[in-house]
Amino acid sequence: MKFVILSDTHFVPLGQRLFALDPRARLGAAIEAINRDHSDAKFVIITGDLAHWGEIKAYESLADTLRIIIAPVLLMLGNHDKRAPFRMAFANADDDGNGFVQSMRVFEAATIVTLDTLDEGSPSHAGFLCDKRLAFLERSLTEAPTDRPLLLFQHHPPFDNGLPHMDRIKLRNPDALWATITRTRMPDYLFVGHVHRPMAGHWRRIPFHCQRAVSHQVAFDFATPVEIPVTHEPPDYVLVTIGRDHLVIHQRSFLYSGPVYQHEDGGVQAATAVEA
Repeated sequence: MKFVILSDTHFVPLGQRLFALDPRARLGAAIEAINRDHSDAKFVIITGDLAHWGEIKAYESLADTLRIIIAPVLLMLGNHDKRAPFRMAFANADDDGNGFVQSMRVFEAATIVTLDTLDEGSPSHAGFLCDKRLAFLERSLTEAPTDRPLLLFQHHPPFDNGLPHMDRIKLRNPDALWATITRTRMPDYLFVGHVHRPMAGHWRRIPFHCQRAVSHQVAFDFATPVEIPVTHEPPDYVLVTIGRDHLVIHQRSFLYSGPVYQHEDGGVQAATAVEA
């Protein structure tokens, strides 16, 4: 099974820009590459922060942009989103029965569980999992088939990553998440968004992956404590392939349009450096 992950599209109303970038154009470029190169993808998942300010016009622009994508699209919410206007534009979005945008999907190759970590009533951009959302997770981990991998998706990471301005707005109650996991089942992989940086590692023995955003990026800055430094580094999407005995994650900078050299081309290999 193959699927594609996009993160942090941060849409604004049509015609507007964010940090001097056009989120719609960047997502459009990603969709063009995905439709062209990954028509066999089972689905595309966007791991939250769909809109930057949560306006209905931003979600309408996102819905219009997504119409051309070939694969089914799974949408998650992040700290910049707002549930009511989101559902006005995406009436058929996931609902766990309590209004949260959460789901469990069982595929032949893997089970996909998505969590809603948006803490909409809080002035902070940190995430939170209330008792109802944790109960949904507990049911999902208990009921999921044990003969295939279980992949957990949530916008907010439950761990510190070393960027102080992002660590202060991670998931607020990671111990509650961990307690739910230890009572039930350990996910085989954890996928997060929110940080706008490529990262990999493990959290309490669960391997995790995070990628660059479709929109703007967060700078590689381990000193700034509060204000989030923003850059125009290139965006990525991720292609995940799940086989009988492997899970492979390919990260692609989809706006790259430079040359492709042949590795065995002696002339290219022998090219001399330009003197300063």
